[in-house]
Amino acid sequence: MYEYDDWQGTMMLITEWSVRLLSLSDALSVPDGGFSIDPRTGADLRIGYAVAIHPEHERIFTNRVTAGDLIEYVADVADTLARPGRVLGGWRDPDSGSVYLDVSAVVSTLAEAWSLAVRYNQLAVFDLASMMSVQVATTNTV
Repeated sequence: MYEYDDWQGTMMLITEWSVRLLSLSDALSVPDGGFSIDPRTGADLRIGYAVAIHPEHERIFTNRVTAGDLIEYVADVADTLARPGRVLGGWRDPDSGSVYLDVSAVVSTLAEAWSLAVRYNQLAVFDLASMMSVQVATTNTV
């Protein structure tokens, strides 16, 4: 069992997460809004390209996503989020208005992100520097 002093500097407190989850749900209320955050610290990632790489964990919402929805999602995918290099991702598709929650990776180049997006049949990658999605024209058919 951890002593409070052991994890105090590395983990967010419950109250911090509550406030953070409310702001994350707000970010999903606008077209092309979203987030890519480090699940260990809650920090926003601002450099690179985010792409969902675990389609088995993708959740699509057609209604507003609440903090409760985010809590439930994080609990469901906690084991995958704990893997190295994984981030918590959320995105509102500006075309359909649907909200996607997923487990993503952040890579340094658009080419690498594009390759992963095609491999995992994703609609877009997210450019964290410009805070805009980049649509992916896949050749995959359903």
